Amino acid sequence: MLKLICGPKGSGKTKKIMEAANAAALEAKGNVILVSKSRDDHSVGINFDIKCIYTDEYNITSAEAFKGFIYGIAAANFDTEYVFIDGVARITQTELCNLEGLFRAVAKLEDINFVFTISSDEASLPEYLKEYLD
Repeated sequence: MLKLICGPKGSGKTKKIMEAANAAALEAKGNVILVSKSRDDHSVGINFDIKCIYTDEYNITSAEAFKGFIYGIAAANFDTEYVFIDGVARITQTELCNLEGLFRAVAKLEDINFVFTISSDEASLPEYLKEYLD
């Protein structure tokens, strides 16, 4: 499953993804992971059972590198149930219109539930992302 949390900058997407991750951690049978660009993004309010990964610590600066990073997460632990990704365009330093390959690749990992935050209103999303809206 792949879901999106959309909204303009400052609309509360990070708070929503943190709440969703905390809720998932309470009922998940597998691991819950939160991926963000830096430690500054989620300094408080995360359940201790959630594994937080900060891409700045791994020099992730492209969509291709991030795809490999996500595949590595999936391959390293078959108990991963949820991966929450806050700010995919900021992490990859790539415009949304150029991330279709990344989203198609991630969608193929059917055993993991992915939730992404996207800094865009739903009407402005590239067409390929609209299928992942609730």
